[in-house]
Amino acid sequence: MMQKEMEHDTVADMYANQVDCKLQTGMLNELLRKQLAPSTNVVKTSETRLQSSEMDLSSATTNTVDYILDNATVNRTLLHEKLSELYFQQKRVYDALDIDPALLSRQFISHSGLILSPDHCVTTQLDDMRVHAFIRGIDKAIKSQLENQSSISIVYPACGPFAPLLLPLIAHYQSQNLYCSSQLRITLIDIQPGAIASLQALIREWRIGDYIENIACIDATLYPLRDNQFDLLVLEAMQHGFSREGHFLLARHFCRSLTDTGEMLPQKVTISAQLNCAQSEFVEQWREAECVSYHNTQADILVQRVVLGDILELTKHSVLSLGERVLDKHTRLIECGQVSIPHIDEHQGEQTLLLCTQVNVYENEKIYEYDSGITHPLPEQQVCINFTPREPRDGDLLVKTGDDIKFYYRLNGLPGFLATWSESAAQGRDS
Repeated sequence: MMQKEMEHDTVADMYANQVDCKLQTGMLNELLRKQLAPSTNVVKTSETRLQSSEMDLSSATTNTVDYILDNATVNRTLLHEKLSELYFQQKRVYDALDIDPALLSRQFISHSGLILSPDHCVTTQLDDMRVHAFIRGIDKAIKSQLENQSSISIVYPACGPFAPLLLPLIAHYQSQNLYCSSQLRITLIDIQPGAIASLQALIREWRIGDYIENIACIDATLYPLRDNQFDLLVLEAMQHGFSREGHFLLARHFCRSLTDTGEMLPQKVTISAQLNCAQSEFVEQWREAECVSYHNTQADILVQRVVLGDILELTKHSVLSLGERVLDKHTRLIECGQVSIPHIDEHQGEQTLLLCTQVNVYENEKIYEYDSGITHPLPEQQVCINFTPREPRDGDLLVKTGDDIKFYYRLNGLPGFLATWSESAAQGRDS
């Protein structure tokens, strides 16, 4: 049953897969060429090889983080190049791990959602606008926290093999003598043994072990906590449409341990329900675009959208206060927003429900639609608006103009939104 659900979700991702960034493809090709090319520097001893690796990783880290912190607005091609070099150096360390390859490709579904393999997670370092927003946001949050206290404690659950949103920043601090290890105490948590091995290797290469208070190989939702334990929670465990991974449960678990002035980064994740013609939104809009990004969206396509309203706003406060409906011991739903289907002119064509995400990392550091894999709109193809599908499937929801749709967030299986009729609409259909 679970395998069938995963296959169906893969079909629902069809449009998002059609808009992969051409720049990222070129970047990956360049990385492969580097790995295929013979080295121009023949290294004769393991000691020399280690020193060379440290120098390369340190240089790539400094170049990348310096550029990110110095530029609120980026040249995306240049940012790609810098992140590619950083990734290449991290990948050298990762590929040298003396660990069973099965642990690096291990992927499964836990009680909180999809657990990606370490091999899959390493490419997060290449998601340029995501990394840019988080590194700048975390840097600002650290500065803010240290204005009123001498040291802070940071936790990064489900951090993956590179902890890409935090560790390059810490390595930069260390190399530039910006913050010392007595000011920053970091806890890294991941359920994958392969990710833990990678983290330990990178920490040694960067020589930032003094900053690391704890590395735990555990399901992060089971990590033991105490009150006022952490000042900053760095968390990103989601896919587009706030789906599949366990971000919600992780946020709810760790927000209980934040100090009164503590912050969760991202500070706010907003998911809205909107309508548009899928052909226009996902195909025509990007037919001539060199790169899929927020700044390349077409005004004439966006104006066609019908904005139904926000269905979830996740903050450190709301995650602890949102209502939960328990259907049975295995099924829990979070109550989200309700929207109405307005009148839709025939010339607008067949409408697809889009789940649109915006991530506010910290203050003005944001990840906009289409700027990252986690903010591509997710088409909810089983919500059929003013039409009956030619080949109905189990799970189809048939709604029409004037209907109210209630959203829930499903915590069991693969997390994601469930759209259903509002209670009043359901009663009207039964009568």
